[in-house]
Amino acid sequence: MADPITIIGLVSSIITLVDFGLKVVSGTKNVRDSLHGTTAEVRELDLIVEEVRLSNDLVKKQQSSGQKLSNDDLDERIRRNIENAMQKEQNSSVMAKLAEIEASHKKMDIQDGSTLNLIREDILHLTRQTQHNSEMRAAAQAAQLASLKTKLDILQIEQSTCTRQIKVLESLYFPELRRRWYQIRKADQRSNEWIYDPQHTSFVSWLESQKKGNGLFYNTGRPGSGKSTLMKFVYENQRTTQGLEKWAGTAKLYTASYYFWNQGTEMQKSGIGLFQSLLYQILKSAPDLITSVCQDRLDHEVWEMEDLNDIFKQIARHPKLNAKFCFFVDGLDEYDGEEKDIIKLLQALSISRHIKICASSRPGRQYESFLRSYGRTFDIAHFTKGDMRRYIETHLQASTNWRSLVASDPACQDIINEISARAGGVWLWVSLVTNDIAKEAEKNEEVATLRKIVDEFPDDLHDYFERIIKRIPKLHREEMAQTFLVVVEELHPLPLYTFALLEKERKDSDYAIDAPIKPISDAEVEPRYSALKDRIRNRCSDLLIVDDEPHPVFLSHSVDFLHRTVREFLRDYDKQLKICLVKEFDPLVSLSRICLSLLKALPVANFRDRDSANKVIGLTDELLYYAREVEKRSKLQEEAPLVCLLDQLDKVNSYHARNISNHWTHARDSPTPRGLEEYYEGGQCNFLALAVQARLVKYVRAKVQANPCNMQKRGRPLLDYALRPRRITPISMPYHSIRDDPSLDVDMVELLLHNGADPNQPVRLNRGISVWALFLLSIYETCVRETSGASSTYQSLNKAWYQACRALIRAGASSDCLCNSGHEGLKAPSMLNRVFGRDRAAVLVQEMEQKENEAQQLNSSLPWACDLSMESSAIGSLSQDM
Repeated sequence: MADPITIIGLVSSIITLVDFGLKVVSGTKNVRDSLHGTTAEVRELDLIVEEVRLSNDLVKKQQSSGQKLSNDDLDERIRRNIENAMQKEQNSSVMAKLAEIEASHKKMDIQDGSTLNLIREDILHLTRQTQHNSEMRAAAQAAQLASLKTKLDILQIEQSTCTRQIKVLESLYFPELRRRWYQIRKADQRSNEWIYDPQHTSFVSWLESQKKGNGLFYNTGRPGSGKSTLMKFVYENQRTTQGLEKWAGTAKLYTASYYFWNQGTEMQKSGIGLFQSLLYQILKSAPDLITSVCQDRLDHEVWEMEDLNDIFKQIARHPKLNAKFCFFVDGLDEYDGEEKDIIKLLQALSISRHIKICASSRPGRQYESFLRSYGRTFDIAHFTKGDMRRYIETHLQASTNWRSLVASDPACQDIINEISARAGGVWLWVSLVTNDIAKEAEKNEEVATLRKIVDEFPDDLHDYFERIIKRIPKLHREEMAQTFLVVVEELHPLPLYTFALLEKERKDSDYAIDAPIKPISDAEVEPRYSALKDRIRNRCSDLLIVDDEPHPVFLSHSVDFLHRTVREFLRDYDKQLKICLVKEFDPLVSLSRICLSLLKALPVANFRDRDSANKVIGLTDELLYYAREVEKRSKLQEEAPLVCLLDQLDKVNSYHARNISNHWTHARDSPTPRGLEEYYEGGQCNFLALAVQARLVKYVRAKVQANPCNMQKRGRPLLDYALRPRRITPISMPYHSIRDDPSLDVDMVELLLHNGADPNQPVRLNRGISVWALFLLSIYETCVRETSGASSTYQSLNKAWYQACRALIRAGASSDCLCNSGHEGLKAPSMLNRVFGRDRAAVLVQEMEQKENEAQQLNSSLPWACDLSMESSAIGSLSQDM
């Protein structure tokens, strides 16, 4: 017979572990025992724990007196309690937690689901096992309870693992992940079948190929040629999967897709969006990988490109992962960055022979030679003429009048042949001309009229778009021009409601400033959507389209271009649009007002909520970008046109963040350290500092002129923000990708120096290192990390650094700024030499020495100057700590 003390020891372990009892259960809403403020299960376990202690004492007494040892009642109660906690019909908090995990798995479509249910069934089985033979009962108790302990342990670990998986996947997910996919129309029946024909393309043989260096397939074509439709078709087609499975062999096959969309949001056109989307799809299919490749990741951290890249490397080189991956990446030409960066992205993705990539792009890009070097490529236009003919016939046959014309006049077939012959492989052209013919056929026009439509239809899409604009009634031309100018400048598609705001602006230019802070919902504005859609169509025809999907930031019904080529056309058509304007109109000012209005209407229940804060900061950064563009496109000497609006922005966000102690600008994460470069706010950021980072020179000048005391700031000095303007943004600003626009603004640096900023001011948050030294460390670190020093971006940035250095040296920047900084191995002259090269660095060093000699001569001629200088330095240090 087993020693009851051993049994009680096992029971104690179980109850500690059935911290299911305490850890899992206690955090739920099912508070049944109001007296104790805990769930009934927890209260029951508390009582059992107490009984274990009492039984332990009793057993010791029984053992010392030689009495018979028994613990049947306690064993039964433990089993019953655990069984009740595991029963679905009991609605226990344990089951509520398990049900929550199961629901998350279903919602996110996580494959290879957890074993929680199997473990639960095992536990239930163990709790119901009984021994009728009294001699065997005690021995069986020990074994069964030990097994029960193990199962409960496993269940707790599995629950923790599943929760971790869900949190990582939620952090990778973004609302626009499938938006572009839904926008791409499905291929018509029998279209694109040619890609699987070995006599036409080598696509199938590429899918199946095991050969080394055969990892990339490239399809190209003109704008509107159907590349995206083809990519969506092959990604979803079972024959693609079958071919890849032959390549994968016994390995597990994983596929993922991404569709670049330049008209969309940041996550639809960036490298981070690409990697984050692919990683989300992979880990959703293989959640067990999360534990090993995301082990050290914290829930609150924002995904950075470096993090995503590292995880891809871990997956590709995972020693125990028998898997192969194929990525389908559409629209490389729509990537919002330098074209040569595409090569780096593809190389980062294809780091293993177990990875294949199928990509598409317009021709004539810098990276095309890299894509073609793999020898697997085709131009889609060579294969789509037959598909186009079938498309035209199918859509025209839907018209009763067309069918009647075909029956009576064979010339109708000539129209179809003419369209497919002239299309040049451009599906958009085919779709537009076919729609025009269908409309006229429904109006009972004759074949001659329909033929005339084809003959007069421009071969170039831009000519066709211009013809559409000229058909807009003159009554609507000015509002048409305003609308087109706004959507060309927008960072991403705007919700339909913003066009009601544009109508408000025509009546009152101060509408955004005067509007109250009042949240609105989709339900409140939805009754206006139908009329707004009609007015957009009346003014913009079919060049703008309105979808019914939720907007990534606020409300719903995004307004977008018919096709990317429309935006390209309107950018070139800018001057003609401005001719239509009667009153003065600046689309960037309008967009700034729209952003302020949206911020006032944004429901922000809790500014501490990450999603709410990101929406506020996202709209704020968007407004700051538009304000910066307004300043850039006017003369530096002119007054700031948006001072009142920007002041209002600060007030609105302060209202949203009224329940937090720090200024609302602290909702933004600080930039992560980069080697020698570190950022600390110390809870002292303010809106003027953010305006300095956003390079709003005219606004900052207006605020400093209005009150010179604004130059004094606790924590980081304003000059440090100007010299090191890095900040984390929820959305990407074009000045991250417009390559002749460096992040540092020399005019801002000179403005602050002119108003008394001191380059030698120590920054207490950075161990007393001076502003000038922090700038040197920053540019030195960037230079060391820069791998493409010849890029136009880096050249432009380097030029701005050099001009800033000269301005700082003229203001008295010290050459020994790095003494006692903790970076004794670094000196200003050697760092300047590394960043700017020997010749340009020599000029700076010479100017610095000359400035210091002049200061020494001045000090020697003024005996009291040294004492005054020391006093001034002490006052400066004191004011920083105030």
